[in-house]
Amino acid sequence: MEQPPESEAAEKRGRIGASSGEKDSEPEEDSDDRRRYRAWMAEKFCSLRAGDSWPGEQENFLYGPTTLLFSRTCAKVRVVVGGEGSELPPGEGLPFSEIPGQAGQLAALFQPDDRTDQRPGIVVLQGPMGIGKTVLARKLMLDWAHGRLCRDMFQYIFYFNLGDMDGAVERSMAELVASEWPGPPVPVPEILSRPRSLLFIMDGLEELRPFLDGPDAELCRDWAEPRPLAGLLQGLLRRSLLPEACLLLVVRPSGWACLARWLGCPQLVEVLGLSKADREGYFHRFFGDRASARAALAAMRDNETLATLCRAPLVCWLICTGLKQRLDDGEDLRQGPLTATRLYVSYVTSQFRGRALPQEAQLRALCRLAADGVLAHTTGFNGSDLERHGLSVADLKPFLATHILLRRGGGYAFLHLTLQEFFAALYSAMDVTQSPSATHTVQDLTTELEKYSGVDTSFLSLAVHFLFGLLNPECVRLLEAELGCHTSPRLRRDLLLWAAVFSGSATPSLRALSLHHFFFSLYETQDSAFVTEAMDHFRDLQLVLWSKVDLLVSSFCLRHCRQLEKVVLHVQREVFHEDSDEPELQAGSPAEAGPQTLDLTASRWKALYSVLSTNATLREMELSFSSMNDLCMKSLSDQLTHPDCHLQNLRVRQTAFVPFACGDFLLALIGHRHLMGLDLDLLLGDDGMKLLCEALRHPQCNLQYLRLKSCALTEACCPDLALALTCNQSLSHLNLGGNQLLDSGVQVLCGALSQPECHLQKLVLAGCGLTDDSCQDLSAALTSSRNLTRLCLAHNNLHDEGVKILSTALKLPECPLQRLTLWSCGLTSVGCQDLSAALLSNKNLTHLDLGENELGDEGVKLLCAALRQPQCNLQALDILVCFLTEACCRDLSDMLILNQNLRSLNLGHNALKDEGVKLLCEALRHPDCHLQRLGLERCQLSAACCQDLSSVLLCNSRLKSLDLAQNPLWDEGVRLLCEALEQPECTLQILALWREAFSEDAQQMLKAAQESKPELIITGDWYSHDAEEYGFSWWLET
Repeated sequence: MEQPPESEAAEKRGRIGASSGEKDSEPEEDSDDRRRYRAWMAEKFCSLRAGDSWPGEQENFLYGPTTLLFSRTCAKVRVVVGGEGSELPPGEGLPFSEIPGQAGQLAALFQPDDRTDQRPGIVVLQGPMGIGKTVLARKLMLDWAHGRLCRDMFQYIFYFNLGDMDGAVERSMAELVASEWPGPPVPVPEILSRPRSLLFIMDGLEELRPFLDGPDAELCRDWAEPRPLAGLLQGLLRRSLLPEACLLLVVRPSGWACLARWLGCPQLVEVLGLSKADREGYFHRFFGDRASARAALAAMRDNETLATLCRAPLVCWLICTGLKQRLDDGEDLRQGPLTATRLYVSYVTSQFRGRALPQEAQLRALCRLAADGVLAHTTGFNGSDLERHGLSVADLKPFLATHILLRRGGGYAFLHLTLQEFFAALYSAMDVTQSPSATHTVQDLTTELEKYSGVDTSFLSLAVHFLFGLLNPECVRLLEAELGCHTSPRLRRDLLLWAAVFSGSATPSLRALSLHHFFFSLYETQDSAFVTEAMDHFRDLQLVLWSKVDLLVSSFCLRHCRQLEKVVLHVQREVFHEDSDEPELQAGSPAEAGPQTLDLTASRWKALYSVLSTNATLREMELSFSSMNDLCMKSLSDQLTHPDCHLQNLRVRQTAFVPFACGDFLLALIGHRHLMGLDLDLLLGDDGMKLLCEALRHPQCNLQYLRLKSCALTEACCPDLALALTCNQSLSHLNLGGNQLLDSGVQVLCGALSQPECHLQKLVLAGCGLTDDSCQDLSAALTSSRNLTRLCLAHNNLHDEGVKILSTALKLPECPLQRLTLWSCGLTSVGCQDLSAALLSNKNLTHLDLGENELGDEGVKLLCAALRQPQCNLQALDILVCFLTEACCRDLSDMLILNQNLRSLNLGHNALKDEGVKLLCEALRHPDCHLQRLGLERCQLSAACCQDLSSVLLCNSRLKSLDLAQNPLWDEGVRLLCEALEQPECTLQILALWREAFSEDAQQMLKAAQESKPELIITGDWYSHDAEEYGFSWWLET
């Protein structure tokens, strides 16, 4: 279409470019050369799409208005192409170059930063193949040529399609510019003498794999010097050649990952493709009638792969074409879920109807070409590629006639990367009995997926989905009937073998990253027998659900997992959004869509939780919600009451700060005879607690472990809970930490604890707002209860007065308490006097935690006086963060020699320094010292004490665990320790050090020491290796 004159366009658009970051001054008058170049570029880029036009579609498959959303984090700009509410869906209407408002918004890519007032030198335009990056870049070029964009910002813009260039040919930057000029003479000196007014657009960088993957080239600094293409490109990217010129790089994620090492911190632009509204609108325009469009959208609803692929304009057309073909064939799209593989098989086979089929050898060679390209991350193929695969130009005719292949420059490319991936998968699936050496194995594609999953899954994840989908009997039937293509009988066996290897992956991060792809691949098969066999290898699963479609896919796989014992589900907020990507419902009115949406969502939750009743081995489930609703919890409740539910442990965690008001869930616990552990971390409230207590009072309740940490409970719930404690015969562990029960609430609970019917053994009341007023009731409970052996009162303001009252109970022989935690209770050395007296009288107390109290050296002195006595039975003492110095170490050292019972002493986060540790080492070297576990984390130690510690390791056979983390021991200290660790006399089993804090040499020494003693554990997390008898954080885990 002929474009309006520049002056007319400017008048119509009100100088859009100036409103979008252009200078206010009048642009410099164009020279004859610039006018000639602009006119030539306008003609060259009048088609926004490079290469052949799309089959059956107008040439310009276009977007609605471009929207730039700026996020000032790491200089990143997100570009939404076709913003929500676009009035011009793709494919029809005005050509792209005539859409008002477009040019001004594109100019914002080069606006100066508000903070630095600096124009970005490099802009990276990235996104998956076919998402519209090239169209957007060509649009920018076209608008500049017509004077509507960046006219006074850039005197010249040059567009280089690097995929069409021979990387081996040497050329200068001047020659490269001349190759894009309309004809001689070329004013190269004039052009390159003003680099600040130049913009170079580089498209197709990922086609130059040797350049991206190769070493750094010698920098080019002279625009007249001939260099290989890699040298020129690196000179531009690394800013040695024309450093003031601007660059716009058009790349896929894999290309950006390779380029990042040279670019510093460019302005990163992400092209997101068609919005949901655009996709819906295009479906309605494509199909013409409302019924067909709604049927097609509904069929796409349950396949996240298809919904994601439709963001790419070309794939949106391709999918619509495939769906229309199925409708024309009289198929009911509502029968069974629609998979990407099934749709692509339909599309490909339909293209050959009424045409001559390719010969088997031609199809096989094309598939091999596609597979080699996928594995090499290549989309363009030249004559040598064809020759290497035994293909002639004549062999390509069937594929060119159907637009499966397109001519591109001097070579060929598939219509879209997804089609190339489909044929690559078909190559691995084909029956190759006639030439078995010709095929890739299944492992080729799946191994590559794991290798590149963190970089660019666009190249491989879909190919693997297709590979699994080709197991589907309907796909196999269509390929054989329509194309004469037979799949290999070994495909099923090979994929099952890979699934077994994947399930046993020793790298949790790899499994977490790939499990989502794996489940969608299994869903593509729609083969229950195969999925059952593949899932038999899994015993525990951790899944993240990002969308409502994830519910469907995950439930499909989980219900076929017969050996599953534990499942962890992290449900993200997007799953609960009512406006999630359910496009077929958006076309109707809210009244029409509401009930359908509710029914659909309820069925998906029901399908997900059905694993509770269909899997006989499932014993543990953990649910973490970013949000939740009644439908979700109602479905969970229904499955918990199912007679075939044998769940024993359930944890429900809610990260959103909203009230939890689903009584169905709590009522479902009533009479659940298998459930033994329940951990709720949500805003239950007193009303919810009332229902839970009803479940606890039920005679068939076998709950043993109940954790209700930070559940928004108050003292109002305590009467119901107290009644439940006296009725329940099984509950032994109760954690009420983080709830404001206050003294009045605990007074009620203590009444229940004093009753013989109460069987509670462990009680956590950390951070419950208690004061010393509650200690009298607690003391009475301690002397009355015969079962309570562990009590945590951490983070309560009991002070010395409260501890004095508790100590009175501790002195009595009838007190059964074995572990007492008083972490951060406001104690001083005064409280230590009473505790010391209690330690001398109490025969049951074995563990005492006094961490984060200001005891000081005087307080430790009082405790040591009791610990030196033979009648003291304490086995573990934790006095972290108690404001101790080296002055207390002589008392500790003397105590360690005399005490025959103490096995664990944790002194971490106290300023003991080297002098204090030297005193402790005197005791540790003494034959009468029985200590097995010593904590010295962050005690301000240096290499100066390591010689003493090393001597202890060589002579003390009782010491098994030592924590030295967060101490600046330096390489010399590590060397001394490692020399001792490697000796046969050293029997230490656990050493805590932060390896990352030391040099590479020190880390190698630690590695060598560990290799010499396979039984030795060197870790940064000492507490994760606590033995049960010395567990420091039992109250945090209970």
